[in-house]
Amino acid sequence: MFAHTVFSVLLNLLLILILTTFTTIEARVFPTPPDITEDNNYWISLSKNHLRRKLANSRPEEPTVARNVIIFVGDGMGMPTITAGRIYKGQKNSQSGEEGHVSFDLFPNIGLAKTYNTDKQVPDSAGTATSLFSGIKTKYGYIGVDSSSNFANPSAGQVTSVMDWAQASGMRTGFVTTTRVTHATPACLYAHSPNRYWECDSAIPNGVTSPTFKDIARQLVEEAPGKRFNVIMGGGREMMGVKEKQYEVNPVNINGTIEAPCARIDGRNLVQDWLDLSTNHSRRVFVKNTGQLLAIDTNKVDHLLGLFSQNHMPYNLVRERGASGTPSLTQMITQAIKILDRDNSPGYILMVEGGRIDHAHHANFAHSALEEFVELDAAVETAQNLTDPKETLIIVTADHSHAMIFNGYGTRGNDILEFANKAQVEPYETLTYANGPGFLSHRLNKSLEDQGMSQTWSRVELMSSAEREDPFYRHLSTFPLDDATHAGEDVPVYATGPASHLVYGVFEQNYVAHLVGFSTCIGPLKSLNEQCDTYKRLSRVNNEASSNHSKTVLSLILTLALVAFLHGH
Repeated sequence: MFAHTVFSVLLNLLLILILTTFTTIEARVFPTPPDITEDNNYWISLSKNHLRRKLANSRPEEPTVARNVIIFVGDGMGMPTITAGRIYKGQKNSQSGEEGHVSFDLFPNIGLAKTYNTDKQVPDSAGTATSLFSGIKTKYGYIGVDSSSNFANPSAGQVTSVMDWAQASGMRTGFVTTTRVTHATPACLYAHSPNRYWECDSAIPNGVTSPTFKDIARQLVEEAPGKRFNVIMGGGREMMGVKEKQYEVNPVNINGTIEAPCARIDGRNLVQDWLDLSTNHSRRVFVKNTGQLLAIDTNKVDHLLGLFSQNHMPYNLVRERGASGTPSLTQMITQAIKILDRDNSPGYILMVEGGRIDHAHHANFAHSALEEFVELDAAVETAQNLTDPKETLIIVTADHSHAMIFNGYGTRGNDILEFANKAQVEPYETLTYANGPGFLSHRLNKSLEDQGMSQTWSRVELMSSAEREDPFYRHLSTFPLDDATHAGEDVPVYATGPASHLVYGVFEQNYVAHLVGFSTCIGPLKSLNEQCDTYKRLSRVNNEASSNHSKTVLSLILTLALVAFLHGH
């Protein structure tokens, strides 16, 4: 009896110890979030202090003023995508791939950006793009507004973007994307909304908007800075009220609701409204296919709107080539730079998004994701060839990463889209996903009795090459979801050109916007750039005129001196 009592006491003490331990662990693992007001001033101040530290460690002779800025955003382009994409690019060129490089591998500066939203550890494209372009972090799903915005008051908390800053200084502006032009990433350049999906009027629920609130498509056409853009290119005719529906090759319906287009119910044709912003239609042009895009006179067109599909633009692997098809990202950026780069302008800011990297990852389409990555890389190389490195800051980054995993012990030169251990008994894919629709697409409805086995999962090594090489073959995922999630790790920021030396270390993602403003002498941190005092944002024509004037004066002086000399003799 005594022994039993002692045992009961000891057991109770052990239980108390275990409960106390777990309570302590729980308190340690889930701490109370810091009580910080993370408003616009907070994020500006954070970037200001970070930039000051960078400037204190830099050399004064390093150039910090850029005439032009091109920001490349690979949507969902985390490090696994970059590494696998580099190998994929090399293998397309008959190399083993690992030893190769992409264009921005050669950039002289690189840093890491923290991508979390103010309310999420793992972010979405709306909150991260607002961070990249406006210099303030915000909530998941928020477009160009801070945390004070909400469904009851959607017009509250509006913040300005680098495009607002640029247009205020007379710079030319524009963006190119492979998504809809009203999609989250490009929308953060010009729109303000507490919901990224309010791309057209039918998407806005009744009773949540103020009478003056406009859907994202209307903001692009009716409000600054959107209506003043010199270049707008991407997909999304449906949201803009274009009734005609041209045949689209290989349309792909991605599972889930996030990529479904919305149709206008107000009867507006916003493309026509955009054209009517100018009485001179020869300077404001709308194009719908590759042939029309390449046929424009870039020296005469001042405002270009290119909408090449009803929804997003097709994946590059299934894109229709030719005049009646959809242009590549490289073709779009080539025309964009030619329109933006004017001698009589103080410079330009261009945003280029490889948006379908993200969409392919959401669907576990690893092949298509890597192909979209290679297309973005080609666009970066094109931009370098078309610009002067002494006057153009080029930044390549991602808004967030994705849940693709690059794993296994594949041999050197092993096909990146194939198996990590093909020679072993149970092959598995080199590229897999932590979650997504690839789970169910690999799950068997019944056992493969005809193959002499009974199992839950299909054998990847028994699939045909044609099946596995299909652009829409889904790589295996661990957890079943209709759409794969993003990932939360830091993303790289590559930079070259003036002020690029200020990109290194680890920093908050909103620092990128303030670096762009600092380098072009615009925005809230322009006062920190001491070289702005000696750099005048004059046009090349003015500079050339000044130079020609100096030459004329010098020539006149020499002529008078010669006349005086001859007269004296």
